[in-house]
Amino acid sequence: MSASGAGLVLVVVSRGGASSAARLAALWPGAEILATERVAPLLADHTERCTAVAAGALGEAIGERLQQPLEQVICFSSVGACVRLLAPHLVDKTRDPGVVSVDESGHFAVAVLGGHLGGANAWTQRVAAALDATPVVTTASDRRGLPAVDLLGREQGWQVIASGAALRAAAAALLNDEPVALIEEADTWRPDTPPPANLHRLSDAQALDPGAYSAVLWVRQEVPPEPWPTRLGDRLVRYRPARRRT
Repeated sequence: MSASGAGLVLVVVSRGGASSAARLAALWPGAEILATERVAPLLADHTERCTAVAAGALGEAIGERLQQPLEQVICFSSVGACVRLLAPHLVDKTRDPGVVSVDESGHFAVAVLGGHLGGANAWTQRVAAALDATPVVTTASDRRGLPAVDLLGREQGWQVIASGAALRAAAAALLNDEPVALIEEADTWRPDTPPPANLHRLSDAQALDPGAYSAVLWVRQEVPPEPWPTRLGDRLVRYRPARRRT
């Protein structure tokens, strides 16, 4: 997201939420604010980017915004109210924005949807720091400090190529302490924290015993040659790194 907050929507439904939303709006002047008609006057300092909406039409207004690319939605409401507003407009985890809920008192920032791909886990930390609130992230891999298989190597420019079933299988294997192979053929992963003990790093596919691993993460530009795709099936997750300039 840009430093201005473009791509960020703040959804406000209560007086307490208005106070917290105003603090974030001051930090990110490019953010749009959607507020119920009763609450909108409390955001007078941000009138030029605050849209007042009838309480019963708030869900529809959010749905209209979700037709455009958004990075994050921050709802100043209970988690339940946040889910009810967003639920009719969600598509799937690869296309939905991240969603963070901030409670009425501004004490907690909760990652509700899109923790990994949507960036809600990172935004929860950012919002909590801005409001001096407690961040709440319940994604299992984050709680245990495990790498997210759908984000592995993203900071190095890697693109993940795998079925949903393969991603779920690999994530479950890491979480359940089952052996997972990482073949670093086209690039070397450079994590910020030590990888888990059950992630076995290999530089050459010749060292791979497919029967010994619950999942195989393979860093390779092209699809692995047969018989690997057939033998591994939904245990294979491929990462295609950015091509190096010559």
